[in-house]
Amino acid sequence: MRTLVAPAAVLTVLAGTSGAVAAAPGPAPLAPADLSGSVAATGIALSWRQPAGGPAVASFRVYEGGAVVRRTATTSAPMQYIGVNTTHTYTVTAVSANGVESPPSAPFTGTTWTPGMAPQCDEPAPLTVFDVTSSALSVRWSVGRASPQLALTVNGRDYGIVPGTSLRVGGLSPDTAYAIALRRVNCDPRTPAVGYATVRTLPGATNAAAAPRNLAATAQTDRSIGLAWSAPSDGSYVHQFAVYDGAYRVATTWIPSATITGLFHNTVHRFTVAALDVAGNESEHSPVLSPATAPCPVRPPSPSRLTATAVTPSTLRLDWILESTAGSYTVLDGDSAVATVTDPAAVLTGLAPASPHSLRVVGSLPGCPDTSASAPLTVTTLPGPAGRPAAPLGFHAAQPTTVNTYDADVPLSWTPSPGLAYRLYDGATVVGTYPGNAVTVRTRGAERHQYRLTAVDANGDESPPTAPIDVITPFLPAP
Repeated sequence: MRTLVAPAAVLTVLAGTSGAVAAAPGPAPLAPADLSGSVAATGIALSWRQPAGGPAVASFRVYEGGAVVRRTATTSAPMQYIGVNTTHTYTVTAVSANGVESPPSAPFTGTTWTPGMAPQCDEPAPLTVFDVTSSALSVRWSVGRASPQLALTVNGRDYGIVPGTSLRVGGLSPDTAYAIALRRVNCDPRTPAVGYATVRTLPGATNAAAAPRNLAATAQTDRSIGLAWSAPSDGSYVHQFAVYDGAYRVATTWIPSATITGLFHNTVHRFTVAALDVAGNESEHSPVLSPATAPCPVRPPSPSRLTATAVTPSTLRLDWILESTAGSYTVLDGDSAVATVTDPAAVLTGLAPASPHSLRVVGSLPGCPDTSASAPLTVTTLPGPAGRPAAPLGFHAAQPTTVNTYDADVPLSWTPSPGLAYRLYDGATVVGTYPGNAVTVRTRGAERHQYRLTAVDANGDESPPTAPIDVITPFLPAP
């Protein structure tokens, strides 16, 4: 097999830079908290709690192995098609509008599992009890790899299915032992609790008021949720109301309404309200209300920090960042779309030598309007011969086949021409350069790939690429 290796990068241009880059001003935000994940066969759905206090946060970065693997402007990140039976450890940082990054969160580690060997009903969901007073306590837990639906009981009182990963429980008696248990829904009721703890409330007073009623959302934006409720039905005196999101207090008010601000778009919140007496003791809480902020950001960020690398006289590589989650990106050369890709990087091939290009990028946000275009970046390809091969014909993928429980083969083929080799890309990454008319790529099952092919002549110059082929690799259920 003959392999052609592209020359090393010679010219790199970074949009909007000249000389040294000064450090971003301002203090760092606080670290995100309570990073957790719901683990499935093909991915891990991460979620976390935004920092409570500190400098304002504009976005978040998800890290794996010291590298940024996702940027998002909300408090969740679905890490999809990351390979079956693979282990991943993630941390998350918060980023201010000035680009100052927080310390990392505590890590979360999860292993995707193989269908046929799904975790059972006794899969642990470890819980933590904290912020215990004479009348209330907070519970936080990890979902784990089985069904995320969990039912909570406190001293035998059934609170039903509790959404999210935390809850505040009020109306408790002082100086009393409480047993807290979590059980998975739709499992044999004889199955032991998957999360369990005992705790004693502090000495003091209880709150005799009934729970507030009729909690409802009054308005939602991409950054706020309005709430209103009714006072307890028993007519008892209420000094204040406390609003909780899961286990965490987010507002205290003298009137039966509040607007919770500083939130992020497309996030679900789990609100309850308790009545407080003069000493701050909590009544029982209202039932959980789970509204979401508006799904689309009013002011989405634009792609930024474009970097163009002239690889050969025919090829440019373009990289950028977007502090949000995009479904795809469109690369513009002038006003013409020249590539649509799923990752924040693109390779442009088949270009004329010594030719200038004004490049911009637009992000497509799932279910929302596109971002505005990035600032333009002008770059010129390297000088060299003018000849370019034509784009390969007949590029297609046969049905991927499973090799074993975890791996799959993707057969790719095309129509060859004499004297040419063929370079295969997976996104912006070179898989290899091959003679002939076919190659079979072995990958992990449950991964997503976007393949393109170019023809390469004896000078190492490339043709324009083929249309992309999107592949999600299969896997075998375990026996």
